[in-house]
Amino acid sequence: MTHVPPGTRVLGSATVVADDPGEHARNKPSFYADPAAWLVAETVDRALADCAEHVRDDADDTAILVVSATGSERTMRRIADSVPRSRVSPLRFAGANPGVLAGLPALRHGLRGPSLLLAGHPDAAAPVAGTVIAGWLRDGHARHVLLVGLHATEGERETCCCLVLTGAGADR
Repeated sequence: MTHVPPGTRVLGSATVVADDPGEHARNKPSFYADPAAWLVAETVDRALADCAEHVRDDADDTAILVVSATGSERTMRRIADSVPRSRVSPLRFAGANPGVLAGLPALRHGLRGPSLLLAGHPDAAAPVAGTVIAGWLRDGHARHVLLVGLHATEGERETCCCLVLTGAGADR
């Protein structure tokens, strides 16, 4: 995702390319999230590390918007494949929710601003994402927005990009 929405400026960014998003997973017996969610979380971690400290200190006013056409497809597929032969763990259902792509980074960083997943390719959904972000910033729902784009490239490889944004006229 290289589209910077109009009226915003970039405070930090990161891109992570994963041959296997599962390599970024940190699942535990009592907590499960789709591998793509862990890839998003890793990318957000790197983007926040790249920007000014005040964004981390402003979690109450930081939103996250994730754009992905594939979402938590891997876990949904695994659940569907396991149904005929075994019992399905309830943790898998929560971890398969596409919203986990935005929810996991929000939980890890204590973000209290709006969170949203847009289903679509990041490039195609850029105008919608820009409209949502402009509204959040304009109406005071957030001072900072983490804009994340996740898309499949070849095979199982996925590319995840995160921009840490603020309003163009913001004082920091």
